[in-house]
Amino acid sequence: MRFILIVSLLTLLSCEHSRELRMDSEVSNDMMIAAEYSAPNDEQPSPLNAIIKKANYKFQVESVDISTKNIEAIVKQHNGFVADMNLVTISTEISNAFTIRVPSQNFETLMSAMGAEALYTNYKRINTEDVSEEFIDIESRLKTKKEVRDRYIDILKNKAKTVTDVLKAEEQIRILQEEIEAKEGRLRYLQSKVSLSTIHLEIYQHVRFQESPDVFEKPYFVEAKQGFLNGWSMLLGISLLLVNIWPLFILGIVIFWKRKWIKKKLFNKE
Repeated sequence: MRFILIVSLLTLLSCEHSRELRMDSEVSNDMMIAAEYSAPNDEQPSPLNAIIKKANYKFQVESVDISTKNIEAIVKQHNGFVADMNLVTISTEISNAFTIRVPSQNFETLMSAMGAEALYTNYKRINTEDVSEEFIDIESRLKTKKEVRDRYIDILKNKAKTVTDVLKAEEQIRILQEEIEAKEGRLRYLQSKVSLSTIHLEIYQHVRFQESPDVFEKPYFVEAKQGFLNGWSMLLGISLLLVNIWPLFILGIVIFWKRKWIKKKLFNKE
């Protein structure tokens, strides 16, 4: 029995160690980026002041190309980065849409700096979400679950006497560990959203109307190939038609073969 307890304990410790390594390796990309783009003395978000900031901003510029370069430089100056960009050109307008992530302490100053590029502002919407209460609740639940897990580990080490006791303790530890990992994952997600604010920015410029080129001339060989394919399709269609009307074809042959007899019958009747 002691051998079984020792093996179970070693297995459990090994699983916990591997889970910890996996959790460390699965730190969210946003958290790593936040650490990279934040100032060296920045601290983790305080649970008492955990605010998620988001903005939607659209304005007209004189030149999308020039303003794009200026905005990229401004974002970099504020320790932020452009997560994605989408440039679109239509007949009367050129536009560029950005998703920008920036340390929350630089959110307001970045918004003001980018606004200097605007000729006309279509909208500027800022949303904040206070997640301090959820922060505190998760941390409190984590502390409680870890204490309960540690008590089960102590039971497994010192008080489990039978295989049944060992299995029950291991099952409880497994369930608690999964719940702890889920809570820690949610906490890391909130930390990333609080540390890095998100700005959805769209800039555009009006251009003189120009029709999109939608008509083109096919080369001779392309048209010749298409003509050959069309002729082959027509030939196949005719052959399929003949296959489908073969009874009429046979009936016509019979009528032609018996035409004298048919005429004689009709003449005699008259």
